[in-house]
Amino acid sequence: MKPLRVVHLVEALGTGGLERVVQTLVRHADGTRYRVEVVCAVRRGPVAAEIEASGATVRCLGAAGYRPSDILRAARLFREIAPDILHSHGHFAGVLGRGAAWWSEVPVVVHHLHTIDTTLRDRHRRLERFLARLCRRVVCCSDAVATHAATELRVPSRLLTVVPNGIDPPPVSLRGDARALLGRPRPPIVGCVGALTRHKGQAVLLRAVARIRAGHVGPTVVLVGDGPERPSLETEAAALGQGRVVFTGERADARSLLPAFDVAVVPSIEREGFGLAALEAMDAGLPVVASRVGGLPEVVQDERTGLLVPPGDDAALAAAIERLLTRPHERDAFGALGRGRVESLFRAAPMTRRVEGLYEEILRERRAA
Repeated sequence: MKPLRVVHLVEALGTGGLERVVQTLVRHADGTRYRVEVVCAVRRGPVAAEIEASGATVRCLGAAGYRPSDILRAARLFREIAPDILHSHGHFAGVLGRGAAWWSEVPVVVHHLHTIDTTLRDRHRRLERFLARLCRRVVCCSDAVATHAATELRVPSRLLTVVPNGIDPPPVSLRGDARALLGRPRPPIVGCVGALTRHKGQAVLLRAVARIRAGHVGPTVVLVGDGPERPSLETEAAALGQGRVVFTGERADARSLLPAFDVAVVPSIEREGFGLAALEAMDAGLPVVASRVGGLPEVVQDERTGLLVPPGDDAALAAAIERLLTRPHERDAFGALGRGRVESLFRAAPMTRRVEGLYEEILRERRAA
């Protein structure tokens, strides 16, 4: 049987959670059933080369927006590729892709929501509501995202399907090796992985750490990632004292650094659709302190695999971090339960099979119609 052609459409292939999910869907695709490729609407990005190294094709449309001329360019490309299934990811790619798929008569269109985007204006929400009619399913990475889609975007509930994110097992990395990669910062180490943007909450973390004195000195904070908030965060870090905060910048080997941490923190204040950073920390056997926001409570079980605190509350965050730093047995117990939770519920291959099962379900519906 000839493989079905699946095109994943993204705005770009940076190093965020959305892009990693797309990479996972490509890497674990059933090659006997599907021929998968990726189209970047605007630009490529560092993950593009990794996807190509796995044998998949990555194309770049070079769109400047989702004006009619951009949609027409995308439609021409889709006519050339002739996909059986278009799977768009995120708002920008979703608008461009669904419009172009309708124009070029792509048989099956699936859209994927990866976040709770509170920045969308009324016109964007109306656009999402209208474009939902042009696709067969809207995949949501968490129940929180599905609720947001139903209530804020007003996507019909019959279109919504929740498929939690999944990850591959972590790379082999010993604590000593991970600490060496970081330059051997002074323990205890509180780590945070994520883009340095306002909604990721690193500023809240630094204010929380300023409150903590684990033993005679406070913990060292390691911030893995980069972004527009870095200058202001560096100013706040300077007030904590030399060597208290380590900025690694964006790291392709971020998961190899995790064993150096004593506690992982995900201090997001909004827009956290799932919490891939929390999942990867749990997979490394770390206890996680996370904000009770978006999909994070679906990943981190409070008082079992970590601790949940109100978003933006630096006092509560400080208390949770200090509790775990001073209770090593609790850290170990939370870490072990977290690793087991990832293994049983959040692996990459089962996630991909669920998405492909959704494709099959839609194709059966089309044949029955």
